[in-house]
Amino acid sequence: MKNYKRTFAAMTAGLLALTPCFAAGMTAVAEGENYTITINEDTDGYTYNAYQIFSGNLSGDGETNPYVLSTIKWGNGITDSDAFLAALASDSTLTTHNSETNEDTHDFNTSMTPAEVAEKLKSYDNDSDKLIRFAKIAGNFKNTTNEISSGAFDSEKGNYSINLTDKPGYYLVEEASVPNGKTTSRYMLKVAGPTEVTPKRVEPTLDKVISSPNPRDSGKANSVSIGDAVTYTLTSTVPDMTGYDKYFFVVNDDLANGLTFNNDVVIKIGETNVPAANYEVQTASAETDGHTFQIVFKNFYNNYKDNEGQSIVITYSATLNENANRGTAGNVNTAYLTYSNNPNFTPRGENEPSPDNPDTPGDDSDPVGNTPEQETKTYTTNLILNKTKENGEPLTGAKFQISGLSSNVVLINGSIYQKDAEGSYYKLKDGTFTTTAPNNNEKLYDGNDKYKLVTNVNSETDYTDICKEAYVKNDGSLEFGGLGPGTYTITELKAPDGYNKLENDITVVITNDGATFASPAWNATKDGEPLTSTNTETKVSFSFNVVNREGATLPSTGGIGTKLFYLFGGMLVVGSSVVLITKKRMSADDN
Repeated sequence: MKNYKRTFAAMTAGLLALTPCFAAGMTAVAEGENYTITINEDTDGYTYNAYQIFSGNLSGDGETNPYVLSTIKWGNGITDSDAFLAALASDSTLTTHNSETNEDTHDFNTSMTPAEVAEKLKSYDNDSDKLIRFAKIAGNFKNTTNEISSGAFDSEKGNYSINLTDKPGYYLVEEASVPNGKTTSRYMLKVAGPTEVTPKRVEPTLDKVISSPNPRDSGKANSVSIGDAVTYTLTSTVPDMTGYDKYFFVVNDDLANGLTFNNDVVIKIGETNVPAANYEVQTASAETDGHTFQIVFKNFYNNYKDNEGQSIVITYSATLNENANRGTAGNVNTAYLTYSNNPNFTPRGENEPSPDNPDTPGDDSDPVGNTPEQETKTYTTNLILNKTKENGEPLTGAKFQISGLSSNVVLINGSIYQKDAEGSYYKLKDGTFTTTAPNNNEKLYDGNDKYKLVTNVNSETDYTDICKEAYVKNDGSLEFGGLGPGTYTITELKAPDGYNKLENDITVVITNDGATFASPAWNATKDGEPLTSTNTETKVSFSFNVVNREGATLPSTGGIGTKLFYLFGGMLVVGSSVVLITKKRMSADDN
């Protein structure tokens, strides 16, 4: 979809919103009198024009005697009356069905006089599809040279007015321009006398929330771990498409880099699932005009024009991935709706006249509106373990493991690694990974296993053999990143040389109750004691120290322990000699 954002104030074509003409509720302007058409719009920033469709001589006072327009002619608001009449005569919607002959007869023909055209309009019901269609065709032949513009917005009366002097007749009222972001109303067809018209404006809406059975994970913000899927629900309604021949209805969605779209869209209108043939999920950037994806409803007008007012519910999910923002900025998902907003204009659609892709707007000649952006935010956080001696100095060589339901995919010091025979990374004892083969260097490497760097985490990611254990880095720190609310167990698998391993596991509980779109509400405890967090836009971290104490060691060479070994050894030698000599003497005496 190209150039989907429009500058509404620059639009000059209005949408149709007619009221019945001629005797069916229309008034007229008496010759020599000054009347006004009052537009009931209480917002500043609009512009209205009036075009005279029919002129004639007026009689009656509009009170005891109804107005009657005689000697009807084409008005000066029509540029080419012959072409206008030909368009009316060829329009397939302006027909009447004869039940006896089972045939459709055109309501207009090219030989009709202006009076006969006006007479035919008397048979149309108030605000009927035919009357709307008539005004739409008339708008295609309006004479801008003879347009009569409204004055400025009357802030005291809360309306606009078009002054008509000495010009009795029937008028087409156009909403020529609207404030930015507003939808243009349909054309309004009136015989001025004085008279009032009310714009009929339809502005679709779109709402977006995160949906989950757990209230903590619902609304405009939630918190999860990397690897968890977030479900979104978008709601709208089928708009009133009266006066349209075609209607664009396109959902634009932009996901943060930390969210991977799972392409699992489900749509319901009312209580019925929308078949896949009636919409398309476009993900290629060339198709989506830079959005992460678009949901394009196909042939929306023909499929759903009779479903006005029914709910539209769209659900899909995205998975928090390894690129997630882990700070207060969070991971934002933004959506808005692009929709048609000018029923007087038949849009071409992208790549028209080919019907292969007619369901997204093309260039600026396809007027559309956009709903306000709807945003949600997903948070995730981090734990930083600092290994120290009893005096507080950093200590290296310790190996830890994290476990817990919300740690399926955890960033070890900022990255995700997974055991893979085809991988190109090896795990070092300093808490990092390298592509240099270990060559059996047991002092530097934690085995010979190969790992791959995990990218594009989504709902189909296989979490088997994801690395959840590592040595602390040279500065004694070890970061477990991308964690959501949950209970985590941290186990020391190996203590530094000369130090005792922790006897008990560490239990960390993380919560984020009360998170809003504006900010998260993280809290954490370690073995029941509150932890303090460091908060920035890019990282929220809960840090804690783990102290290792030195173990019992053998005495050094030359110490008293060695002397004791010598002493006991000497005593054994002396004892053995005595026993041997005694045995020899006893043997001699026997002889």
